[in-house]
Parts: sequence; C-alpha cells; structure tokens
Amino acid sequence: MTAGHARQLVDEYLQRLERELTDLSPDSRNEIIDEIRRHIAEERGGLADESDAALMNLLERLGDPADIAAEARGGEKARTSVATTRRFGTLEVLALILLVAAWPVGAILLWVSKTWTTREKLLGTLIPPGGYPGVLLIMSTFRWITAASEAGPAWVDVTVGAVLFTISLVALITPVGMIIYLATRLRAR
Repeated sequence: MTAGHARQLVDEYLQRLERELTDLSPDSRNEIIDEIRRHIAEERGGLADESDAALMNLLERLGDPADIAAEARGGEKARTSVATTRRFGTLEVLALILLVAAWPVGAILLWVSKTWTTREKLLGTLIPPGGYPGVLLIMSTFRWITAASEAGPAWVDVTVGAVLFTISLVALITPVGMIIYLATRLRAR
C-alpha cells in the first residue's frame, strides 16, 4: 500500500469521526480526535506489514466513529439537528454555481459553508483558479504564444497548436470536474 493511500484511509476515518462529534465543544472534539490520531500512529508504528487489510483491521479495532462519538457523549446517540439532517442547502448550491460563473463570490460561499472539509475547499478554490473567467484569461494569452511560434519551423507551430488545444480542453473541463467532485462530496454527507 502506498503512503498516500494509507493517509487517505486514516483521513477518511478521522473525517467521519469529526462529523460524528460535531455536537461536542470544539475543545472536546479536538481532544478526542487528537487522541485517536496518536493511537493510530502508535499502532501503525507496530505493524510489520502496513497493507490495506492491516490498516483496515486497525481502524476496525478502534471502532465505528459513531460508536466512539456516542461513548464521548456518555452513551447518548447523536443529537440530530436541522443542519445535520439536510444534505445541502441554498448556500452550497450557490457556491457550486458561482465557482464557475463568478469565482470570487463562489469561493467565498465555499469557505463560509460548513459542509466541505478544508481540503475540499482548497481544491475548489485553486482548481482552476478563477473558474471560467480565469480560464478565459489564461486562454487569452495563447495568441501571443502562437504568434511567437510562427517564427520557427512548421513542426514547432503544429506542436504549440496541439499543446495549446490540449491545455484549452483541460482548462474548459476542469471547472466542471471540480463542481462534480464537490457535489458528490456534498451528497456523500
């Protein structure tokens, strides 16, 4: 297993735990999460082979995040609030739409929402920078690049054209891909 995949498994487990602990005070929540994080690090250090199965067994031995949260509350089940029962609201929908159409406003709404994790907010803000207005700004520089490439041999002009076409295609698809990613993460919650 790669270190990145192991980190992803642990991060997903800790994110689930954090979601289950949202009704506790920030100090209590952080204390529990830090304790679990330290315990995972200690147990991982003792693993002879850090395979997917070994790491999953470690996390399973720790227990379900919902059970850990219930124990932290003194055996009470999670208190369901209106904010946790709804999948998404107007703020989240506007953030997704405006990330593409009016990037600065969409990015602000993305950061105001409590639905996404910090990692997801960073991805939504930085990929692509500026949404479609940023993509169009980047693409507006292409004419200078093509003008410079016309002075060289024909193969350079063709290669530059192909590279710019690929960049344009990726730049036009990336905002849609990011919105789909954020929307699926929203639905997962």
